[in-house]
Amino acid sequence: MNLRLLSKKLGAPGFAGLAALLLAAIALVLGQHWDAQATALQAEARALRAKARPTAAATAMPVSVQQWQATLPASAQRQQRLADLLEMSIRLDLNSARTEHRLATSEGLERLRVTMPVTGSYAQVRRFIGAALEHDPALSLDSIKLRRLSPMSAEVDAELQWSLHGRSAP
Repeated sequence: MNLRLLSKKLGAPGFAGLAALLLAAIALVLGQHWDAQATALQAEARALRAKARPTAAATAMPVSVQQWQATLPASAQRQQRLADLLEMSIRLDLNSARTEHRLATSEGLERLRVTMPVTGSYAQVRRFIGAALEHDPALSLDSIKLRRLSPMSAEVDAELQWSLHGRSAP
């Protein structure tokens, strides 16, 4: 039986129904394939999670204060780390009026507290914070204050308070 004869016997509605039936069969076969693939991926994800749990638990083990302190940057790197932070704000085109810093040391640790007012778009401030924290693992953002001069202003005034943590010289 050729296609023209079948088309005449079934008519347009019958031919459309036959095509829909064929598409449903294809969707059923593909759906079963996708279900099997999803099940395999879920099993793989469970296996990876189970494998990662012992690693996460091992890294969460308490370390001594001396071990933790040894991971901090030395006080000799303080000026370079501060310069990197300031340079990053300049590269991201954030306007900074002034920065203030105070150094505190205690029991072999030092903390350089940096107050940095900047002005720029909200996206620039977010990029700066993310880039700075990624660049220096011993840096923390202690507080942030955002202020927009007017609701329609594209720029925000942000006051960022950072802490550069490090080992003080013995």
